[in-house]
Amino acid sequence: MKFKKFFVSFISGLTLVVMCSSCVSSTRVNFNTDVDGATVYVDGEEIGTTPAQIKLSNAVWENPDVVIKKDGYRDLYTELNKEVKGVNLVCGLLLWWPSLLWVYGPKKNQNYMLSPLPVVQDTINE
Repeated sequence: MKFKKFFVSFISGLTLVVMCSSCVSSTRVNFNTDVDGATVYVDGEEIGTTPAQIKLSNAVWENPDVVIKKDGYRDLYTELNKEVKGVNLVCGLLLWWPSLLWVYGPKKNQNYMLSPLPVVQDTINE
């Protein structure tokens, strides 16, 4: 009888942990620039124009490259701004240690400033 009660509790707890860990394994990331309409690429794949949104993994080993392009502005090559995910940290420390692998993910809002290209003036000597 004790074994059955323990088994039911264990399976219930494990199910809860798995359900919680699946919802914290990724973050919906918003890309914004000071100039709307810039094209955003994540790991070489176009995700749209700013403001743009994509769901990205919180896995500690994930570090996608970000490129932002707009005519008349310098291309911006960067990495995601990241942060510690509190829910994942608590879940990993208290309930299920593998969730610590998803403890450091991208910040929800990624804000970037684009630099305009220098204006070249042609001077014609008459």
